[in-house]
Amino acid sequence: MSWRTRWKIAEFVRNSLWIVPGLSVTLAMILGLLLPEIDRNTESSIGVTFGEGAAESILSSLASGMITFTGFVFSILLLAVQFGSSQFSPRMLRRFLRDPTTKIALGMFMATFIYAFAVLRTVSPSDDENFIPDFSVSVSLLMLLISMLLFLRLISRTTHGLRVAAVLRDLGRDGSKVLNRIYPDPVIDEPQPKLRPAESAGSLTRTIDFRQESGVLQSVDRNGLLRMATEADVLIELVPPIGDLLLPHTPLFRIHGNASEIDDDELRNSVAVGDERTMKQDPAFVFRLLADISAKALSPGVNDPTTSIQALDQIELLLVLLGTRQLSGGVVVDEHGVERLHVPATTWEDFLSIALDETRMFGETSVQIPRRIRALLEDVHRAVPEFRKPAVEAQIELLEWSVERSFGSPEERTSANFPDRQGIGSTRSTQIKTRPSGGA
Repeated sequence: MSWRTRWKIAEFVRNSLWIVPGLSVTLAMILGLLLPEIDRNTESSIGVTFGEGAAESILSSLASGMITFTGFVFSILLLAVQFGSSQFSPRMLRRFLRDPTTKIALGMFMATFIYAFAVLRTVSPSDDENFIPDFSVSVSLLMLLISMLLFLRLISRTTHGLRVAAVLRDLGRDGSKVLNRIYPDPVIDEPQPKLRPAESAGSLTRTIDFRQESGVLQSVDRNGLLRMATEADVLIELVPPIGDLLLPHTPLFRIHGNASEIDDDELRNSVAVGDERTMKQDPAFVFRLLADISAKALSPGVNDPTTSIQALDQIELLLVLLGTRQLSGGVVVDEHGVERLHVPATTWEDFLSIALDETRMFGETSVQIPRRIRALLEDVHRAVPEFRKPAVEAQIELLEWSVERSFGSPEERTSANFPDRQGIGSTRSTQIKTRPSGGA
């Protein structure tokens, strides 16, 4: 099984909404067949004792009520998820559907229905009028109780999880985990030199084209590529960066050195494509999601700069973390320190641009946005090493030009250039001189 196939299976399991419910229904069917037989072959009572009419009524009510209840609950849930994805970003929908609470609750609701239906057939069978599966009926009531608790958990998580603060907090936490995993090393005093593949491994020998169905480049098997390059004593260069759209017959890999021992299909099977970007190997996507939420909040139809301020809070936390880490130059070496793999890497300047440019442009007429961005940039400027400060200073210059263009009076420009982590919340008396009274 190739690496690409394993990746697709893993992503399918993570994103599928029906695997957990399917397993739950299967287990419920097994229990529905097995537990009545335990009841039949057990002399002492191991559950609450029920009369024939009570057991049949309980099971039939569960069987008919749970399926209706399940449809009702998930109609409301889908409406809530649709609202959340339209409120924040369409790219957030996958995060909502991956929530394990949703999958477990759906599985428990369906399992309770199937189990009650399976046990109902054993109540008062024609060959034994005195048999009542007391333990099996007791288990159905326990499943009902668990279903109600999961229902409360689901409603609580859905309502609280769609709050702006909760969504941005969870996104920031996931982003921190991604950055800590991809960039674990603290920053060094000087940036690493940029190396050209052709200069480090000889002339270009062969180009490998992409021949799969078009899609977004989601992940690359770096360990497999490193192994292939080491065994063939070549340098492999990945042409498109993670997150790019791949079209058939576009360049995918370039081989530098003797490429006769490299199998083209094995190379193509070392990349995974899908319908949208993921965070796993794409740290820039974290900033893309936060920037999307911020930009949507600043759209004329929403006009909610405070949500943008909250998104900038998380962006600042991630930029400070990122600025103190050693960013990968996209060069992977073997155990002897020989360059074997080059992967396009996102630079510090790119991260700043993705995180701030659109919010600065879309929010330039709102006094809150430049004030919050100014505070963010000053905090990042203090946290990062010297060689990263010029990129932050360039962002400050862009912000000042934006304020100059958008605000007419000197007082307004002074106010908009004042750093404020709340957007508008700091004392203004020290920023703006009061215009003298009098005059028309």
